Amino acid sequence: VVDNGPSQESRDVLAGLKRSYQGIEVIETEQNIGGAGGFNLGLKAAYYLGATHFWLMDDDAYCNDTTLSELTLAYDRLSTEEPVGFLCSRVNWRDGGICHMNQPETTWDWMRPFERDHPIIKVLTCSFVSCFFSREILEQVGLPIKEFFIWFDDIEFTTRISDLYPSYAILDSVLTHDTETNQSAYFAEIDDSNLWKFCYGAANESWINLKQKSFFHWVLFWVRRNRDMHKGQVSIRNRFQVNKAMLRGALRRLRIEPVQ
Repeated sequence: VVDNGPSQESRDVLAGLKRSYQGIEVIETEQNIGGAGGFNLGLKAAYYLGATHFWLMDDDAYCNDTTLSELTLAYDRLSTEEPVGFLCSRVNWRDGGICHMNQPETTWDWMRPFERDHPIIKVLTCSFVSCFFSREILEQVGLPIKEFFIWFDDIEFTTRISDLYPSYAILDSVLTHDTETNQSAYFAEIDDSNLWKFCYGAANESWINLKQKSFFHWVLFWVRRNRDMHKGQVSIRNRFQVNKAMLRGALRRLRIEPVQ
């Protein structure tokens, strides 16, 4: 468990869990290094502890009794046929419906592996609310980019994996993401309260489009985001901040950190 910028309350909760359950390792960071930094640090620690597989979750994600077992059963079945990239779960919101924020991006042939007895679909990306993969995958693609801090660290990382191996959403593996509202991140809805998140998202998505795709993809991304903000009548001040973040992201020099 990565306790990211720990408070006394989180220390007390984790101390109680360590007394009740064996095998819990807690890593405390001196400051808040964001979701991306936490996933980077946690994966690195688990790798050096000798873990053969990894399952990433957010702190506000609640699994049920079969969430993990459905992933491992699917992994065992699929890996006998071909190398497997990552597996992800079906993410619901607190009302039992689909969580709009965490839907995976599907491939063009996404229904091809679907069977009634084994409902799976083929995907390109997923969120870190539930992401399962092997040690060998981590050795091949490296760690999530910790400098992303929050947003798009999962998209960038899982794209690296699906570029190499087929990856799947396991629809019988279900967990709940307890976000405040059930809505996706839409640049038309930027306001003063969520601007900081959208600035991180804009910078990170900008880097992905320019550095891992092409200048054409970056221009298209820039046009679409500004169009969204125009539709939503986002304030000029906030549009300026988002565009500054997109430029900052395009100019960043980031390195994918390998595991040694």
